[in-house]
Order: sequence, then C-alpha cells, then structure tokens
Amino acid sequence: MLLMLAYDTPEQKHQTFLRKEFERMGGFRVQYSIYLFEGEPHECERVIRYMRRVAAQIPGDIRLLPMERSVWDSQIIISEIFSETREGTPFPKFVKFW
Repeated sequence: MLLMLAYDTPEQKHQTFLRKEFERMGGFRVQYSIYLFEGEPHECERVIRYMRRVAAQIPGDIRLLPMERSVWDSQIIISEIFSETREGTPFPKFVKFW
C-alpha cells in the first residue's frame, strides 16, 4: 500500500517540518511538495495517525492520500525532471536529464 503526502502551506518552516517528519517515518520525496510512503496497511495507518497529530496546528492544505500500488503505477507522466545527482548514473555531471 502507498500513502502520498501533498501539502500547500504558506510558511517554509511548516513545509520543512512536514517534510522532515514524513521522511522520518520512512517517506521519500517524489516532487517539491509531494512525498510517498510505501508499506503494509498497518504501517500506513500508523503514519496517518502520526501525521494527523503533526499537521493539526499547521495552516494550509495538507493531504494524505492512501492508494494501492497499481494506482501509482498507472499514472501518466507528461514530463519529468531527473536529478543530476541521481545515484548510480553512468553519465558525467554535465549531462542533464529531462
């Protein structure tokens, strides 16, 4: 099961706080303000309970979206930017991935 965190909060300190707490639980960054956690359903429930407490006093739009892996795998990516620092890439740093 997957759990996606997406947020739009006005203050950078809240964005950083949400990111760090979600990553501490095992999540990883997908886009600027979209993070993904993959685990068993009971692990996702634990993350949901924790993030509800974390985000309770933060203003803005903060969402947790539970989904099956097949939903994520069926996404349509229109364009994607790959990081230059992607580990294991056989290309020199001056090669940019788009």
